[in-house]
Amino acid sequence: MDEVPLRGTVLAWVLIIAVAVITFPDASSYSGGISVDDSKSGCICHSSSPASDLMVTLSGLPATYDAGVRYNLTVALSGGPEVTSNSTNQGGFNLEASAGDLSSVDSNTQEMEDSSLTHNSEGNDQRSWNVSWTAPSDDSLSVSFLLRGNAVNGDGEQSEEDYWNEAEYSSKGSNYKEANSATPSVTISLAVVAIAAVAAARHSGRQRK
Repeated sequence: MDEVPLRGTVLAWVLIIAVAVITFPDASSYSGGISVDDSKSGCICHSSSPASDLMVTLSGLPATYDAGVRYNLTVALSGGPEVTSNSTNQGGFNLEASAGDLSSVDSNTQEMEDSSLTHNSEGNDQRSWNVSWTAPSDDSLSVSFLLRGNAVNGDGEQSEEDYWNEAEYSSKGSNYKEANSATPSVTISLAVVAIAAVAAARHSGRQRK
C-alpha cells in the first residue's frame, strides 16, 4: 500500500536533482579550486583556447633564490572580461612548482593534495592572490613554475566570454650551474692533451734522428 507514495517521493527527488544540475551546472567549479591534473588542458570548460588578452603574472619571485628562504608572491590576472556589479565570481588560478613548498598566507587560497596552490570559495571573487613559496634546501636547482589563470564575467555560465591563459616562470639557486658550463673547460683540457701529445711525438722523432 505504501509503494505508490514512495515512488512519488523518489520521482520528486529525481526531478529536483535534475533541475538543480541544469540550473547550476558548474556551481562546484567556482568554489572548489582546481588541481594540476584538471588544469593541464587549460580551463576549456570556460573557453576552448587560451586568450592573449588575459595576462597571468607571478610577481615577487627572485631570479636567484637562497636555500630554505620563504618568498612572498602575488598571483594576478589582468585583462579578460569586465567585472560588473552583477558578477558573482571573478576568477581563479592554479600554481605549481617543481621544487620547494607553496603555501597559503590567508583564507583566499588552498593547498591541493598534488602540492599545487589554488583559489577557494572565499577567493574566487577577486583577480589577485597573495601566496608564499619556500625555496628548497638544495640551492643548485633551477625551479620551474607553471601558472594557469581563469578570468570570468561572473554570469554563472561557462562560455567563450570567460578567458584563461598560462605562463611559465623560473628561479635558479644561488649555486646553480648551467649544464653546459663545464663544456669549455673540458674542450680546453682535451686541446691541451692533444697539443702535449703532438709535442711529445715531435720530440721523440727528433731524438731518433
